[in-house]
Amino acid sequence: MLDLEIVPELSLGCDAWEFVLGMHFSQAIAIIQSQVGIIKGVQVLYSDTNPLGVDIIINLPQDGVRLIFDPVVQRLKTIEVFNMKLVKLKYGGVHFNSPEVLPSIEQIEHSFGATHPGVYDAAKQLFALHFRGLSFFFPVDSKLQEGYAHGLGSLIFLSGASPVVSKMSLYSGSNVSETRAPPLPLSCYHRQIYLDSVTVLRTANGYTKGLKLKLFT
Repeated sequence: MLDLEIVPELSLGCDAWEFVLGMHFSQAIAIIQSQVGIIKGVQVLYSDTNPLGVDIIINLPQDGVRLIFDPVVQRLKTIEVFNMKLVKLKYGGVHFNSPEVLPSIEQIEHSFGATHPGVYDAAKQLFALHFRGLSFFFPVDSKLQEGYAHGLGSLIFLSGASPVVSKMSLYSGSNVSETRAPPLPLSCYHRQIYLDSVTVLRTANGYTKGLKLKLFT
C-alpha cells in the first residue's frame, strides 16, 4: 500500500517521487516506470475519436489513484484518489487516511481545520467540502438535515453515523470543476528544453510557410 503525502494545490507523493500538478505526461510515466513492482496495474485511457477534446487519464486501480491530464498541453491538471481504502494519505506528516485512521468528517475537520459549509448535492447524495486546491466528497443519506450552517461539526445525520470520504481531488485553483493544468513547475524542468506551443504560419492563400515555436529553457 502506497503511503503518500498531499500538498494542496501542488502534489501527491513520497520521499522517493511525487506527482506534481502541471508536470508533463511523460514525466509521470517515467515515475511509474521507476516504481515497477511497487505501482502495479497501470492503465492509460484516452479517446481515439476525439483525442484533443477528452482528458488523458493514467489510472492506478490497485492504488486507488487517478491522474488526469489536459489533452492538448498534456500536463497534469487533477489528481484523484477514488478509493481511499487502497492508499495511506497524510498531511503535514500526520495520517488522515489509513487502515487505522478512518477519513470521517470529524477526522478531515481535525486534520485540515474548520472551513465554510460545504455543498450538498441531493441528486447525487454527495456532500462536498472544498479547500483551495483540495476537495473531499462524502456519500450521505438523502435525509441529511440542513443543520450545518456553522461547518462540518454541526452536521446532523439521522443514523448517527458520520460518513467517510469516498473521493478526494487535488487541483490548482479554487474550483475543481473549472480547474486547468498549471504551467510546468520549475521542479520539473531538470535542465531540459520544453516546447510550450507551436503556431503554424500560413499565407493568405492557406499555404504553410513555417512554424513558430515557443520554448522554455
